[in-house]
Amino acid sequence: MTYLDCLVPPDAGPADFFERVQALRMTDRGRTVDLGPLDRATLTLLSHALSSDQRSVYLGLPRGRHDLAVLVGIYLQLIRRGAALTGGPSCPVPDGPVVVVGLRTNVTVRLAQLAIGRQNLSQALRMQRIRGDGRVVDLQGKITRAVDSPSGLFYLNTALGRPSLGTSVGTVVIDRTSMANDQSWERALAWASEHDAARVVAVADLGTQPGSSRAWTQWPWTPALRTDVRHTLGHRPAYGPLTSNALLAHRPAAAPSAAVYRHEQLAELYRTVVAGVVAARRIHTSEPWPQPTADAVSLLNLLWCSWGSIGRQDAWQVLMGRGTGARALARSVSRGTLEGRAGPWGLFRETQWPDLRRGVLDLYELLYDDNPRRDLLLALIDWARADRAGVPVLVRTRSRSAAAAVAEELADALGGDADSLLLAPRPGPAGGGAGALHVMPYTERLAWDASPRLELHLGVPSTLRTGVLFSGAADEHVAVVEQSEYTWLERSVGRALHGWHEQIRQSAAVLRLGEVPEPATPALPVAYGPVDLSGPSPAPDDSPQRDSRLTLDLSALFEDYDASARAIGTPAAPDRGATAVAADGPVPATAVLTEPDGAVLWLRSDEQVDVLIGQRYARVPVTALTPGSRLLRARGDGQSRLHDRLVMVIHDSAEVTAMDTMIGYFRQAITAVHEQRGSWPNVLTALKNLGSEVSSWQAVSKWADGSVIAPEDPQDIHRVALLARDTRLTAGGTWQRLARMAEELRRLHRALGHTAAAAMSEAARGTEGPALRQLKTLCSGIDVSEVLEEFDLVVVRRVGGQKSVSTTVLGRVPGPRSASSSPQEAP
Repeated sequence: MTYLDCLVPPDAGPADFFERVQALRMTDRGRTVDLGPLDRATLTLLSHALSSDQRSVYLGLPRGRHDLAVLVGIYLQLIRRGAALTGGPSCPVPDGPVVVVGLRTNVTVRLAQLAIGRQNLSQALRMQRIRGDGRVVDLQGKITRAVDSPSGLFYLNTALGRPSLGTSVGTVVIDRTSMANDQSWERALAWASEHDAARVVAVADLGTQPGSSRAWTQWPWTPALRTDVRHTLGHRPAYGPLTSNALLAHRPAAAPSAAVYRHEQLAELYRTVVAGVVAARRIHTSEPWPQPTADAVSLLNLLWCSWGSIGRQDAWQVLMGRGTGARALARSVSRGTLEGRAGPWGLFRETQWPDLRRGVLDLYELLYDDNPRRDLLLALIDWARADRAGVPVLVRTRSRSAAAAVAEELADALGGDADSLLLAPRPGPAGGGAGALHVMPYTERLAWDASPRLELHLGVPSTLRTGVLFSGAADEHVAVVEQSEYTWLERSVGRALHGWHEQIRQSAAVLRLGEVPEPATPALPVAYGPVDLSGPSPAPDDSPQRDSRLTLDLSALFEDYDASARAIGTPAAPDRGATAVAADGPVPATAVLTEPDGAVLWLRSDEQVDVLIGQRYARVPVTALTPGSRLLRARGDGQSRLHDRLVMVIHDSAEVTAMDTMIGYFRQAITAVHEQRGSWPNVLTALKNLGSEVSSWQAVSKWADGSVIAPEDPQDIHRVALLARDTRLTAGGTWQRLARMAEELRRLHRALGHTAAAAMSEAARGTEGPALRQLKTLCSGIDVSEVLEEFDLVVVRRVGGQKSVSTTVLGRVPGPRSASSSPQEAP
């Protein structure tokens, strides 16, 4: 017997759960949802695990945007209610509420859109949302205690923090795919433990690890397993995010492909720098890394992610607040001497630092003006359009700033608008048009899609992100690597596949599922190249040469380098830039004592925070806070601004990306005018010569630093574009669109000043008053009470001094045993 005989029995009768659901017809917004073989296998596996007294189950699915956590919650609640109604055999779901936990997973909204037969699932399953105060509210707005619904289905938005329900829960389903970092995942697990959850089910991305806090039963849906399911059981039509049918629409590739290039000087410099970084990592001392050495690693990360102009990437890095740019890092490395360091670092200064310093600076000079990989990327796009005719091509980057820079490079070379390249492809066969091109950071999740799509990955993802090469958002993945990286890529993929098979084998044995497919670790096919970027191109079907001087040496070093790069500058969250502070590294922070509970907040000293000043919603530096200031604080995960959250409610992520891009163009343009004219008074004079009525040069300077969204006079946007000769703003009515967007954002900004405090009070009471109604009108009629519950309005009692604290405690009220701070250490 095989595992599929157990998970999808061939003799299922009319009483089978899935047969009954199919007979009654499940619909999502009126369209039929057909639970396919992969859905059935997943849910049956979960039932087996819970029946076998496995307390913690970890389901690994290809990366993408989907609602499988919602489906799991529905399934558990349905089989429990079915068992209660029919008095059938013992139910595998333990007593107590089923709670779906995720960052803005929107279970409440989704269930309102689903039905089985004529019965709406939100009402049938007693769906309730957990509020910030620990009570629960249903779709009709009725607020009750959680203890009054012992068999309810709850939804917890982790942006609300960790509200206490005052009772234990039965099963917690954690949507890890909605969480940006490991800290959010750990807080969700802590919430489950605090509420004595009898079972925990995690829906996660393939390639993520659950950690060792629990004994997990892990089941990763690998390409081999999905191929087996498709071959044995076929596939069903793909519709909507509630099913995994799209993952079987095409035969899954056993492994990603590679596009290989050669550049001897690039590889030699990379080898030198990586060797230096590894040597530094092998220094065991309690001293922190010397700043120039840490900056050298950050610079290497930034350079190796660059596929175009370093200057252009720098500009976007700074505009988007993604950390220090390459030029500043190169300056730090150039001036770094490591003088005054003794012991191991003193020896490193004499032996390894000169080569590391010279190597990373030479790499910076090589890539700064004429990055050879830009031409390679253009050639790859031409190849994809010719060889994969009509298939949309998606270029993936490691950060939003890198995506904006690459989009500009491609728009300049291929024509078109950079902002249109940054828009997400539409799902389905249309997908943005035949041969459409898109550039997106890894943080932008795309829905699983049954239509063909090619993803280009620029470089080898870190070991923490190997799963992106198996994403379900595309049916073909090509990693673009230098020849010296090929073995590292091959090893990373092989290790991932082997590890997943071991998890499957162990879980199948524990659950007595029968035989599973034998592991296969295929050689990575080379889809393109090798091409020589520093010489004549070889025949395109040549396989990568395994040059022992480069390939074997580098592959041995890469693992050590990857670990040291993560320790210094590669954060856990995939949306942070390479130069960002490590996820748990210390940063300068200011202690703020707040009313009414005397809680101490640690706020990053160099950032700005949202405050209410009278009837004005404003953004001020942390250092400008004073006693009596009314501070808007995010309760839990997400750590967004209230204004930004409401904008995201009104617009989808693609529209928000387009907004950010156009505002970035304007700031680049006004900065360019300032550089041309030499001073802000001179910029003001130039604008007045074109008819502007702006009052002062200080007002103009605020357009550049982002403290003002854009000029109130739309013509001033046009005047700046003309002075900067920026065709991105002057062509196609872009400046008019920017003016309309800026006015909408200003209108929302002003409304928040007038209504935020009252609206938050109304949301807390669970009643819709005039303030909530005004915000609802501004937000296109969308109920924003849940968004408002994600924030607290606290009063500053006292502002203290600075201290280095872990980034994990920033913006949060630390626990009583926190090493970073306590009320006794309040300012």
